[in-house]
This record gives sequence, C-alpha cells and structure tokens, in this order.
Amino acid sequence: MTVLLRVLLIAVAWVAIHIGSGYIAHHVPFTWLQGDSMLFRTRRFEQEGRLYRRLFRVHRWKDLLPEAGAAFEGGFAKRSLSGADVAYLEQFVAETRRAELTHWLPLLFSLTFFLWNPLEIALWMPLYAILSNIPFIMVQRSNRPRLQAAATRRGQISRQ
Repeated sequence: MTVLLRVLLIAVAWVAIHIGSGYIAHHVPFTWLQGDSMLFRTRRFEQEGRLYRRLFRVHRWKDLLPEAGAAFEGGFAKRSLSGADVAYLEQFVAETRRAELTHWLPLLFSLTFFLWNPLEIALWMPLYAILSNIPFIMVQRSNRPRLQAAATRRGQISRQ
C-alpha cells in the first residue's frame, strides 16, 4: 500500500469513527443516560468539576470547540442553557453523558487501527484519539456537576 493511500484511508477511517461514534451515542436510549454509571460518575479528584476549570482553564477555551449535539435529528444543542426548569436541567445533564460517551468511543475504536496498520503507525492512533477527544470529555465533566447542582437547587425550590 502506498503512503498516500494509507494516509487517505486513515483519514477516512477517522472521519467515519467520529461520525459513527456520534451516531451510536445519539441512539443510546435516554434512560441509559439518566444515572451516574461508573463511567460518568464524578470522581473525588475532579472536585465537582472545579479541577478542569482551575488546572486546565476549561472555561476559557471550551467555546472554541465545535458543538454538534444537534447534528442528528432530535439532537440536543449544549452550547448554552435555554431553560432553567428541573426537567430541562436533568435532560441537559443526561446529554452531557451522551456527549462524553461520543468522545470516549473513538478511544476504543482507535484500537481497530492495529488490525490493518503496521505497529509503528497504529501506535499513534490512540494518541490522536486521546488528544482530539479529551478536551471535549473535560468540558462535559466540568459542566455536569454544576448542572446537577442547579437541578437539585431548582428541584428543592420548586418543591417548597
């Protein structure tokens, strides 16, 4: 296989992986995203998402990232809040889990490059997957605890 053909195939594969990951996550049932599973649970070291804002300054660059939550029919845009009631906030929280899943999947799919590439090329693919997806994961993990706290506060206020 020529170098040009291999580069083209890798590029096409990455486009397919990114779009396919979004498609797969879009079709995950909403009920699967309503709770904090082991993958989505906020860890103590994350300090309710403050770690990402303090150490990585997520709040300064997150708006530079593309947001494709509404790319598929019936999707949910997460660029800004467009509601403040409990149901909307809970849906937003669930959609941060969907977005996070969308960006974890390419890390998993990057392993497929080992099936059809020489080792010296395949080893770079998980690194690309990490570098291109971790910023998106950090944004979701930064926002979710704040949204959960807002939903909890709203729920308490509306019940009084």
